[in-house]
Amino acid sequence: MIVIIGAGICGLATAYELTCRGAQAVVIERGEPFAEQSAGLARIFRIAHRRPELCRLAMCARTGWQRWEAEFGAGRLLGSEGFIAVGAHNDIATAMTDAGAVFSSLDQAAIPARIPFLAATYPRGIFDPLGGSLRIRRALSALARRVEIRRGEAVSVDDDGATTLADGTVVRGDRVLICAGVQTPALFGPLDVEFAAHTRFTYAGADAVGAACLSAPEGYGLPLGSTGRWAFGQDVPDTATVRKLFPSLSPVAQVDCVTVRAPWLDDGGDGWTVARRGRVVAFVGGNLMKFGPLLGELLAEAVLTDELPRDLTLG
Repeated sequence: MIVIIGAGICGLATAYELTCRGAQAVVIERGEPFAEQSAGLARIFRIAHRRPELCRLAMCARTGWQRWEAEFGAGRLLGSEGFIAVGAHNDIATAMTDAGAVFSSLDQAAIPARIPFLAATYPRGIFDPLGGSLRIRRALSALARRVEIRRGEAVSVDDDGATTLADGTVVRGDRVLICAGVQTPALFGPLDVEFAAHTRFTYAGADAVGAACLSAPEGYGLPLGSTGRWAFGQDVPDTATVRKLFPSLSPVAQVDCVTVRAPWLDDGGDGWTVARRGRVVAFVGGNLMKFGPLLGELLAEAVLTDELPRDLTLG
């Protein structure tokens, strides 16, 4: 049996892949599934990254999202809105070129044409036509229905795969995968990572359906599927800046989660680290949702073999 700690995108995707391969897997979750680092209705999918290898892996992950749409029959999971990067984006263009990814340049007039309620002007940007808004609540709910989830809080994991829960129960696994977000270092050991609180606000006031996802110096934004609402996240919430960017919008809700800080992340906060001790594999990273289907495959391989797949070791 494979024990997986954490019912976020990585834990659920891995359990699903293991189940598809005929392996027995159980996901241990201390709270509600996908309620912490994977919280919310939507996330940005993009090929556009600052490292060619991440661009390449995102293209593989996009195929995975299309596969999930067919397998789950839950409706659209990956939107076709596209993704715009403005500001310091020369490194993105270089990385996408190296990876053979399709993109185009946008001039100042073309950017607000794709986000009609955006009042700010940017001299230029990059358009990623394969980007879009992921319907993550729909995807994660579909995954959760297809795997075994056991409620419990893991407090320690031994090298031999014995996982002790807060109530004293010991769950023994042939292998253990720890992908419990903020709890991962406590259960595994140092991973050179820090976590900080992060808030994304949801806005109403303009129809955001079809608007492109956005990455800008001020923060990042995306349409929330077919709701017509727009979400915008910042490391430090600044309502005055958001009002200038989107004067027709008003905040109506917020999602509180966490952000990841680590030297192994790129300047956009993208990347991950993986480590092994005994029968235990630990995995943690930033902006992981868009890679979900691919990470499920790679992590399933990692816990079924004695080798870490090359694409998991980005360093």
